[in-house]
Amino acid sequence: MVRLLSADGVRVIALGRDRVKLDRLAAEIGGDVVVRQADLADPIPLAAALADARIVISTAHASFAPAILAALPAGRVRRLVLTGSTRVFSRYPDWTADQVRAAEAALAVSGIPGILLLPTLIYGPEVGSVVHGIAAQLRRQPFMPLPNGGKSLVQPVHVADVARALAAAARIDLLPAGPIVIAGPSPITYGEMVRAIGRAIGRPAVILPVPSVATDLAAAMLRRLPRGAAIAGAIQRLAEDKAFDVEPMRRALGVEPIDFAAGLATVFPPVS
Repeated sequence: MVRLLSADGVRVIALGRDRVKLDRLAAEIGGDVVVRQADLADPIPLAAALADARIVISTAHASFAPAILAALPAGRVRRLVLTGSTRVFSRYPDWTADQVRAAEAALAVSGIPGILLLPTLIYGPEVGSVVHGIAAQLRRQPFMPLPNGGKSLVQPVHVADVARALAAAARIDLLPAGPIVIAGPSPITYGEMVRAIGRAIGRPAVILPVPSVATDLAAAMLRRLPRGAAIAGAIQRLAEDKAFDVEPMRRALGVEPIDFAAGLATVFPPVS
């Protein structure tokens, strides 16, 4: 986000809790980038860091939305852009989905002109995402167990497209009535995604189908364990279709997402 906005001539104030990383970011980008240190869980320093805020873009977890809203200077913010997750569409209980819904509700009653963006599975060269995890597993061994043989749909979105969408959301004149999904141009199956990652790293993948009854049984057992609910939900969501209409993204934000094959080439560049 900082690189994108700074390259576009915008004066950016980067706010985070790690001073070393902030200073490194400012040194790498140069220009007119300003850094401020604050923890989103510490209201007084956060309010001080946001005291002159007019446009705020948050890439933090949706659970921090109430803290951000409380810290904003009253009556002075022209736009707030929050980041959520498409987990809100899952039929399985999920803490993150609950936090995204709470963020949407808090934004709605705040009176601040704002928008909530809901990215799907984010990947990119600098993101430690599911894509990197799959690649690491395939480098160890070629077998990948997937519910329903990997036939469920997923619609990964490149981190650069997420950044472009966030930047556009901060500038558009007409705000949409509700959240906007940020996703790749079209869905693919989990199996296709895994095989594409395997080809990109030169490690052909072998999909091992896991029956849905086994997935549900494993999830039920995990939910009985301390902190097992999150893992159970992640397993069950692998069997859900995650396919979304990106026309609102194109129409409202003017962002045309790149397809997975092109995006994957930026994560694992072909060896010449």
